[in-house]
Amino acid sequence: MKFFKKISIYTFAGFLNAGISFFLMPYLSHFIKPGEYGILSMINAYVTILIPLIGLAGSGIITVDYFKMKDKKEFASLFSSVQLIPLLPALFFLIVNLVFPSLIASLFEIPADKSYWLSLSVVVALLNIYIDTFFAFMVIEQKAGLYALFNLAKLLIEVGLTVWFVAGLKMSWEGRLLSWLITTIVFFFVSLFYFQKQNLLTARVSRKYVIAGVSFGLPLVLHVIGKFVINQSDRVFIAKMVSIDEAGIYNIGYQVGMVMLVLVNAIGNFIYPFINERLENPTDANKRQIVKTSYAVTGLSFLALLVITFASPYFFSWLVDKSYAESTVYVFWVALSYFFWGVYMIFSGYIFYTKDTGFLGWISVLSVVLNIALNYVLILNFGAIGAAYATCISFFIIAVLTAVEANKRIPLPWNIFILKKTA
Repeated sequence: MKFFKKISIYTFAGFLNAGISFFLMPYLSHFIKPGEYGILSMINAYVTILIPLIGLAGSGIITVDYFKMKDKKEFASLFSSVQLIPLLPALFFLIVNLVFPSLIASLFEIPADKSYWLSLSVVVALLNIYIDTFFAFMVIEQKAGLYALFNLAKLLIEVGLTVWFVAGLKMSWEGRLLSWLITTIVFFFVSLFYFQKQNLLTARVSRKYVIAGVSFGLPLVLHVIGKFVINQSDRVFIAKMVSIDEAGIYNIGYQVGMVMLVLVNAIGNFIYPFINERLENPTDANKRQIVKTSYAVTGLSFLALLVITFASPYFFSWLVDKSYAESTVYVFWVALSYFFWGVYMIFSGYIFYTKDTGFLGWISVLSVVLNIALNYVLILNFGAIGAAYATCISFFIIAVLTAVEANKRIPLPWNIFILKKTA
């Protein structure tokens, strides 16, 4: 019962978070043209790639050591030290954007006279690193209700500002970005307040914890960049090889298919602490519990895939502007891709637990090379739909390789149901 309650709360909170882009999308489709949506998707892709390059994925060590470090003051020192990691990289990328705005704007098909959004993207990326830590910390503390409440507040602020700027003030795609920027700033200060109230911020920072955070996260930078290449670079390929308008149409279909990611992220929020807690005491009963739960959430994900696939045509015909009607062809392949990503997330939890994240870095290099090659070849031969095929194939390969490696490191009784029948 607790399992379904937590999953439902995290799924609800995930829908609230995704609702900023997903639930507003049908409404905004009547105010923002496909080409303008294409620009939005390019800037979103830019922020997505900046986050791992700035944060260096160092905050991930907090999730692991929360269950290992019993001294609260020492944990606060670790927590505060890790927060320093993104500052220097953020300054570097801000300078790069100020010095080479036209070059980067051209790369992402952003109008040259709007290149100031590139520098603002660095600010958004930096602040989102701290906001992500804020939400992640509530997850490891298993404060599902508070997690959902803050997601709801974030949704209401950003949706309200978006409607005002885009529909009221007729600011088009820039209004959407401005609402994102303002909401990010607001929740950055909410995060700082929460960290202070939880006694997580201290002046006692330690060089060894900064180094530990970088050492833990650096291999994961390749892992996160690999994820970016797979689920964001397709827009760049489409914008360059097909058109910016088609990139906008593709982005709408992708957002609908990404409803699957809402459930997958909810599962990740539940299963990572679940796995870490039980692996700290790896009894046979705890191992069986991990396996049963993993099968349950995989089955739930597959059911969601079926629902999304059959419901999407009705969603488009009833709610979305007709200029985006072609987006429906992308939904199934994107949803299937994130089903495979969900499988990957389950098995990557075991690798995160071991802190030996080098494997995830190397597999990410493989996925980057594979996905770039697949994007080029499949878009060249099949058009924009080839990007969806490339994403699906890449996520499938990552899921399989990670599952095999995870089982080598932490063998679990995955044949538990077969053994029961035999007995």
